[in-house]
Amino acid sequence: MNSKSIISWFKEHLPTFDVDVDKHFRTLRVRKYSQICLLISFVIICVIIPLMNCLVLTDKFFKICHHLKHHVFNRRSWIHKTHIYHNQSLQLCSLCFLFTSIFVFQGANRDLLEITKRMGRISVALMPPLLFLTLRPSPLPHTLYLALLPVHKWISRIVVLESVLHTWFYLYYMYINGMLYVKMRKLPNIYGVIALGLFLLIAITSIRYARRWSYRVFYYVHYVSTWLIVLFLHYHARPGISYYTTLNVLILTGQIIYRLHITNITRATIVPISSSLSLLEFSLADLPKTPILPGGHLRINIYHRNFLRRWISHLIPFQHPFTIASIPSDTIVRLIIRNGHFPLRTDENYYVTGAFEPELSFIFKPSSPFDISTRSSKNPFRNNSSALISSPLNFIIKAQRVFMCVGGSGISFGLPLLRILNFNGVNVRLLWVSRDYKDLEVLNHFRNNFEGMEIYISGTEGNEQDIEIDYIDYHDPSIDIDNEGISLSEHVSELGDNSMLSEDTAQRPDENTALLSKKSTLRTHQSTKTNDIPDINADDEIDFTYAFSRSKSRKNTAHGTLTTHSSFNGSNVFRQPKTIEPPAQDPCLATPPKKIRIPAGVKVFFGRPTLGDKDYEWCLQTECDAETDSIQCCRWANQGRDHAEYLSQVWVLAAGPRGLIESTRRWATDGGLHFHGESFAL
Repeated sequence: MNSKSIISWFKEHLPTFDVDVDKHFRTLRVRKYSQICLLISFVIICVIIPLMNCLVLTDKFFKICHHLKHHVFNRRSWIHKTHIYHNQSLQLCSLCFLFTSIFVFQGANRDLLEITKRMGRISVALMPPLLFLTLRPSPLPHTLYLALLPVHKWISRIVVLESVLHTWFYLYYMYINGMLYVKMRKLPNIYGVIALGLFLLIAITSIRYARRWSYRVFYYVHYVSTWLIVLFLHYHARPGISYYTTLNVLILTGQIIYRLHITNITRATIVPISSSLSLLEFSLADLPKTPILPGGHLRINIYHRNFLRRWISHLIPFQHPFTIASIPSDTIVRLIIRNGHFPLRTDENYYVTGAFEPELSFIFKPSSPFDISTRSSKNPFRNNSSALISSPLNFIIKAQRVFMCVGGSGISFGLPLLRILNFNGVNVRLLWVSRDYKDLEVLNHFRNNFEGMEIYISGTEGNEQDIEIDYIDYHDPSIDIDNEGISLSEHVSELGDNSMLSEDTAQRPDENTALLSKKSTLRTHQSTKTNDIPDINADDEIDFTYAFSRSKSRKNTAHGTLTTHSSFNGSNVFRQPKTIEPPAQDPCLATPPKKIRIPAGVKVFFGRPTLGDKDYEWCLQTECDAETDSIQCCRWANQGRDHAEYLSQVWVLAAGPRGLIESTRRWATDGGLHFHGESFAL
């Protein structure tokens, strides 16, 4: 095919302004497809998404999903290696573009003017669903409003793109017909250009670098521009869009009324914990909406003494979300806050909005203390005595094992869940990754059963760039490691200048060495170098090297040792606190490192955790016995049993930095497990 035939093919198939179509029928088709787009958008958001969230909780649907994720799309399949498989953002981008493209081009018959009109009309039609996704809390069942934010972001990008294309093609159409100057003097078209400018302003300030530079500027621009866009689009669109504008105004004003209804003033107390964390406390009675489930959150902004600034804060609610670290029955609400731009002033007034309940589908509060469904729990370790059932810690837990990974101030999500799950007899593990060992002081401010808690200190100085993540594919199952008898002392390394465990001074295992131990309870924190490792994300806090490794398990190694000193006397030895002493940064230092007392039951490691076979076998309740020579007893895949029913009672939770949540999501997806992530990052 020569170049002339290619050019002629494009001329015959590409849209053009030269198509002669009746103006009335063109207008009817534009309105028809925009209305269908609005209707189907609400069906997807209000019906399909909640329905999928409900179906995934059923045993049959879970078995199908588990089989697809863990067996069909396993790490050896070609689809698993594609970039789109684990990239939710790319998946949403593809779906949103495909969805809107159908309504823009379907039935247009190469009429570029109709396509241009559809772009503008569909941008208007997507505004109500776009605003509906921002409702806090979400009125949809089994749906957390935070989980809808990625959908909101991609729809907004589609709206901005179509608005730009709509304006560009219309300007070109006016220019080639010699009407540009005349048309642009009309007021409705001027309103359209202003609306486009506001769309572009939102898009520019929504770039990640701009948001991080000044989140306040991003929020103010976003909020004010949204109202102005709704106003200018109403006067720009022809024919009129009264029903679209009505929906937009109802959603925005309804959100304001509800926010004011659940907002109150409280006087807070600030307790400094470390250079990076502080504890904010206030009375539960000041919270407008009492929390029901653990792990909920509220939103806070400063109470300004200046009346004008207070009035502006009501109009533009620049609020900060924080997870409630205390349990719902506590009389004091505690928030673990990372020190930063948010002003922390003790004995000052704050506006508090909430609480907003989490979307944890496996935990419920019984309607009465002696709810019959509580007694019929499948958990064999549950104590159903009357005294315990009447406790405020009594919840209906439809899970047998819960695996949690949290980072930094995300520990506020894990602490209340750890206490309640332990109380209700659920097997639980909580991995907390912290950059500064001084953050461990926060545990002494909470009454808790810390059984199952593991703390990984990734850097005693807490530099963000010290945290990295590595991925590799399955190892060659034919390769086994012969050097099983390796002593622990050969793998202990010293700390580097940045207070991280130095990789250069540590003895590196072979690249195919599995990180699964039969006898040691210590975990490996080494980052193995391979050729398959992608670019490192500095926000990540969990190392996934050797995830789901097929290699034979060998002994674990540890990079850091840590001194513990039990503090107890002969008369009281139950759950006494311990004192931890971090490894010395420099052996020549005369000043010993600071010691921190931590509650009993907590395991502390210096390094980064590695999620892999051992953790998955914990979820399966198939950990190897310490005296077993072979791990074949642990290989559930070779047992000929269906474990999907048991795994439907296992949940993986994550909270904290975006990288940690996405990495944990990937590990849970590869294992075909239930997953829930809690993130306030935009």
